[in-house]
Amino acid sequence: MKSLLKKNAGSALVEFAIFTPLLLLMCFGAMDFSRVVYAGVAVTNAARAGVQYGALTPGHSGDTSGMTQAALDDAANQGLANLSASARNYCACAGSTAEVDCTATCGGVTPKGYVEVTASYTFNTLGNMPGIPSSVALSRKASMRVQ
Repeated sequence: MKSLLKKNAGSALVEFAIFTPLLLLMCFGAMDFSRVVYAGVAVTNAARAGVQYGALTPGHSGDTSGMTQAALDDAANQGLANLSASARNYCACAGSTAEVDCTATCGGVTPKGYVEVTASYTFNTLGNMPGIPSSVALSRKASMRVQ
């Protein structure tokens, strides 16, 4: 019995040495996954904030710099520093997805005005891990009809 205990004396240390790097890799992978999901939600919210600013009134729908700034401000409030955003406005006929000239008519009816904001962010991982890209480009687009 005593000789059996001597043979297993260092096995726990060897198991610990083998599984610790694997466990740390899994923890860092889970942290980066959580961070990229958070960044995706933050980019989506930034695009929505810009669109909400533009859709608030018809006067705001032409303020593309204001929509862009609203998206950038929202991203900064959520901890994203290097977000880029672009905004535009366009018109479409009711019940159609095709864009039309805003001065045109849709069967005698004025076309509806829309605003769109695209927010983009490059997410970088904490470190380089095998099988996981070190950067991910996130881009979200939000559209809303002007009130």
